[in-house]
Parts: sequence; structure tokens; C-alpha cells
Amino acid sequence: MDIDKDCLLNLSSNCMGVIERQSIKHTLVNYVGVAIGLLSTLFVYPRATELYGLYQLVFGSSLIVMAIFLLGFNVLAIKFFPRFKNEDNGHNGFLLLLLKGGLAGFTFFLLFFPLVRYILLDLLFEDNDNRDLFAAHFYYIIPVVFLFIFNNLFTKYISNFHRIVIPTILDQLLIKLVLPLLVILYLLKSIDLNLFFILIVVNYAIVLLGLILYTKQLNQLHLGGNKSFLSKPLKKEMRSFASYGMLNALGNQLAFRIDIMMVGGLVSISAGGVYAIVNVLIDVITKPAKAITAIANPIISESWEKDDTGEINKIYKKSSILLLIVGLYIFLGIWLSVDDLFNIMPDSEKMRQGKYVILLLGMAKLFDLATSVNTQIIANSTKFRFNFYSLLFLAVLNVIFNLYFILTLNMGMVGAALATLCSLGLFNLLKLVYIKVQFGMQPFSAKTIFLLAIAAVSFAVCYCLPLDFHPIVNIIIRSLVLSILYLLGVIKFKISDDFNKTLSRFLPFSF
Repeated sequence: MDIDKDCLLNLSSNCMGVIERQSIKHTLVNYVGVAIGLLSTLFVYPRATELYGLYQLVFGSSLIVMAIFLLGFNVLAIKFFPRFKNEDNGHNGFLLLLLKGGLAGFTFFLLFFPLVRYILLDLLFEDNDNRDLFAAHFYYIIPVVFLFIFNNLFTKYISNFHRIVIPTILDQLLIKLVLPLLVILYLLKSIDLNLFFILIVVNYAIVLLGLILYTKQLNQLHLGGNKSFLSKPLKKEMRSFASYGMLNALGNQLAFRIDIMMVGGLVSISAGGVYAIVNVLIDVITKPAKAITAIANPIISESWEKDDTGEINKIYKKSSILLLIVGLYIFLGIWLSVDDLFNIMPDSEKMRQGKYVILLLGMAKLFDLATSVNTQIIANSTKFRFNFYSLLFLAVLNVIFNLYFILTLNMGMVGAALATLCSLGLFNLLKLVYIKVQFGMQPFSAKTIFLLAIAAVSFAVCYCLPLDFHPIVNIIIRSLVLSILYLLGVIKFKISDDFNKTLSRFLPFSF
């Protein structure tokens, strides 16, 4: 399907059809999830930081383990489906192949479980006072890994039919509704810790059942096989791609999730809960990037096919300034009101320990946004393997930095945030330099400097406001002043024509 370039520039598209309708619904579901997540983060999880930290440990461990023992079948589910696709022949047994792969992966997990337990429990929690608490609930990882493996495979398989909304509701939105309710029930002493985890497992079992039924409703639950279709050359190609995908998935988990795990293991489970809570707040900054990169990716791919590096460079610059505009606005809004946010949270003194985690993680995310679609540029080029090597580089750096800052320098959760800033910064700097050297492109311009100046002035003015009202009133006043100063500056100095065009759609006048 051809995608109009205005999709990237204006963050919208007039394209019709199933994919577009699904994209709109998917976006709405995501924003509902963000809203529920933020409310839970502000008012529910701070009341039970140890419980939330334990949840993050159990399910974070399960995600890392799943990345290994999926054996790369999750990437095969999308990459090789067009080869198998044949509606009349049940897609040549493709779903059955995926399910067999998932079952094989889970069997290997059971065989290696003693080693997994030793690494995650005995090594990570060797000197942790909360080791017994984690050990008492460690075995919940077994059913969770099973459910994660098959939920992931069904979700990927269903996406081949351009259906992403129902799987997103089941796999992502449902837990955001269930988790805060279960935390509240735990706080009210209506359920104990074991029942809490049992009900979480039940939630993911319901997700798997829902995905199976939805696949059947789509008339795509084909469990027949076709052994003759799976030739030796095809098997060899799939094994090679699956190995690459498995290592890539593991690197991705180690790069972007290990900090929460290491805070829980090397500091305390409660500190891990605080870190995870503030991480939810700062993760809001990255939400616009997902929409833009999803739109930019096929355009960049098509431009590489045409060898149109000029178009790619234009997208690189436009997406960088656009993402930085939105990211800076959200980050400034959070950082200016951070003390008031903590004041309205339960157990505000404990949560205040995460203040500088927000600052450091925010800086890391902003630089990630500023370098924009660097991953997509490399991934769609002939140099696509560099993304894999750079991701492994990031994973190794993140682990080393976390060990150094948390253990050696005894910086606690702030050390984990600093480790993320350093590793993610070097990761993006590496890709930035690589794209410049290989393709002669870079995302920055004079407008980047103007934007940073506008942000600095807006921050200075809002920071100096003598506000001493109720925290919510302070947040509202600072947000309004920031919006006026920052957005007016961005609009009047025409930092991004695309941003102005998009904004004018929602206003009764144009700029």
C-alpha cells in the first residue's frame, strides 16, 4: 500500500480501509491505556511500592525469559507469513508451526529452569534482604512465561490479518485495568499476596483464551499441517532468521528493561517499585514517537528502494524537530510540576526519592527523540545488521553501567537512571555518527537550537513563578503558562511548519 508523505508531516492520513481504521482505534486504545496507567501511577501504586516492585520483578523476569525461549518464532510469525499464506490451504500449517515452536521453547525453558532460577534469584538477589520475598513467588514465572509465549505468538499471527485492536485490548489494556484493582483489593486486605499473583496469572490466561477465540472468529484458527511445504532450504532460512530475532529480542529486553530489574535486585524491591512508577510517568514522553516512526518506516523503506536519500534526510530532520517539540513540552510540564505531583501522591516522601530519576530518564528519552528515526533509516538500508550490533552494545553497556553506578558508587535508583542516560545516549550517538559517515545525513538544524532556547526561556519563567497554592492549582497554572510561552514561541518562530499545520487543524485560525 502506498502511503502519502503527508501522513508523516501532518501526523494523519486520509487513507481508507482496514489498516487505517485499525490504526485509529489502536491509537484510541493506547491513549485510554495511558490515562488509566497515569491515574494508577499517581494514586494507587505509590500506596504499595513493595507489591508493585515485586510484580515488576516477576513479570519483568518473565519477559526477559520469554525473549530467549520464544526461539525467534515471534519474528518468524510476521516475516515468513507471506510465504505460507494460502487461505484455501490453511496457510500451509503456519499457525501449527508457530505453536509447535512455542511449545518447544517452553520445554527448553523448563529444562533450563534451574539455571534461570540461579541467575535471576541467587546471583541478582545474593545480598538482598528481600530475597526470601522474591523466592516465595519466583515459581509464578513458570505459568507466566507459558502464557507470555503463546499470547505473543497469537498476537503476532493475528496482526498478519491487519487486526491489532482486539489483541491490544486483551494483551495491554486489560492488565492496566486489572492490576490497579488487584492492588486496591490487596491494600484492603481482601486478597493476600499469593491470590494477587494467581489472579494476575488468570488475567493472562483469559488473554490467551480471548486471542484463540478471536483467531477462530477471524476464521484463521488453522491447525492442519503441510509437511511438504516446509522444504530444507526454507527451514534453514527460517532458523537463521529466528536466531537473529531471538538475540535481537534478548538485547532489546536487556537494553530497556534491565534497569528496573537491577534496582529491585541490587537495592530493594520497594526501590524497584518506586523506580518503575516514575518510569511510567516519564515514558509518556515517548508515546508520540511510536506514531511517527510507524508512519515514517514504510516511507523510508520506499525511499531506499528508489535510492532517494534526499527524501530520507528530509524525513530525518522533520521528524527530529517534531518529536523534540512534543517531547520537550511534555518533559517540561512534568519536571516543572514534579514536586506538586509528588505532593498529591500517597507516601509522597518515599516517592520523592525518584525525583532525579525523572530528570535523568527524561534527558535520556529527549535525546532518543531528537535522533528520531535513526533506527528505521538503518533498518531499511543495506546496513541493517548494524542495528543488531548496536542494540547488543547498548545491552552490554546498560548492564555494566548499572553494576558500576548501583554497586560500586552506591547510587541506588539514581544510579540506574544515570546508567540508562549514559548507555542510551552512547547508543544514539553511535547511530547518529554511523548515519552521518555512511549516508551523509544528520537530523539537526539551526531550528533545533532555537527550540532549545525557547524551552529554556519557558522553563525559567515558569520555574520562577511564586506559586504557593494547592498542588493541583499549581500544576494547572504552570501548565497554562508553559503552554502559552512554549507553544507561542514554537508557532511564532515557525520551528516546524508541520507542527503549525497540524495544530491549526484544531484551532479556528491558521498561522
